[in-house]
Amino acid sequence: MSRDDELERAQSELANAYRLFNATDDPRLIDEAILRIRSAEMRLDYLTHPTPSAVEEFRTLPWLDPDDPGHRSIF
Repeated sequence: MSRDDELERAQSELANAYRLFNATDDPRLIDEAILRIRSAEMRLDYLTHPTPSAVEEFRTLPWLDPDDPGHRSIF
């Protein structure tokens, strides 16, 4: 799925959630609509504000790396 398709889908989910919120007076459905709204808003935020990928590679913790001279097996 392309990024544009994902963005369009998230916008559609947000619009549907607002329609549900505006069309009901049942407290359970209102709660559901609020959860959907927040979820769609977070998805849109993620898609429109991407985070940079990690530049550096993380080292294995010494006690988990069998090649480390200080490694001690717990088994």
